[in-house]
Amino acid sequence: MIDTKNKSMNFRKWIPNDQLIQGPFGTLEPSKNQKSILPQILVVPILSFDRELFRLGYGGGYYDKSINILKKYFKKKKKFFITIGLAYSIQEEKKIPREKHDIKLDYIITENEVLSNFNKKTT
Repeated sequence: MIDTKNKSMNFRKWIPNDQLIQGPFGTLEPSKNQKSILPQILVVPILSFDRELFRLGYGGGYYDKSINILKKYFKKKKKFFITIGLAYSIQEEKKIPREKHDIKLDYIITENEVLSNFNKKTT
């Protein structure tokens, strides 16, 4: 669920056939009655990306803030947390403009390759 006040997201349990409600930006999301969860794998939307694994999102910084919170939480718990961006190779740019709060993804997967923050590039 999108939290517009704190510019972050609250993740809720969802299974197929659960009813979704319309969120503040027209996206469908689980209802507030669903159990809150902390995902250890997060698939992140991408408008464009670069080889350093930075992404341009849809504005607002919701994913960056949520990723930062989840990374800190799971680091403290000594558990893994992975971010994955899915994109087409045509969305790649030489360099994405960055702000202080922007966070690198762990992986970006295109139809041609897997870019990794851990070992730079695999095919």
